[in-house]
Amino acid sequence: MADLGTKNIIDEYKAAALLGLTLPELRWFSRVLGLGHKEESGSTAQTVFTYEELKRLSSEAAASAK
Repeated sequence: MADLGTKNIIDEYKAAALLGLTLPELRWFSRVLGLGHKEESGSTAQTVFTYEELKRLSSEAAASAK
């Protein structure tokens, strides 16, 4: 996989805030849609998203709110 660079990814906490979702909601959408990927740093791992994935998550979250 190509190096995405740290400026091109958003961690799950920022993604949830940007999308107006709670962290559990973001994780649910991520799992259902198959978006995001795990990044490990030492003993911790978190899900991160590209801007394109955030766009898709935003569209799906908005559609489900209707």
